[in-house]
Amino acid sequence: MAVLRRAAEFGFSARGMNRDLVAQEPSKTFSGTQKYWAASIFAQMSSYCSVASALNEIGDRFAFDDSAKRNYAAAATWRMLKCVKAE
Repeated sequence: MAVLRRAAEFGFSARGMNRDLVAQEPSKTFSGTQKYWAASIFAQMSSYCSVASALNEIGDRFAFDDSAKRNYAAAATWRMLKCVKAE
């Protein structure tokens, strides 16, 4: 998520736009992430076109300790690109 956030910010700055990511929807609270170092990034990216989403898009488990599956990484990257392109 940190890499996708930076990629989105880079996409804006490369086009001469403000790098701040604007929330497109309410942020989600994922279970078990409150004390994790990247909890704020998860919340931010969940509000930015649902780039961060629950495991298998079900429930509220983010599974930050698990390795990212190819389909999740691809879907998150696609959502980030789509959101950056729309602005």
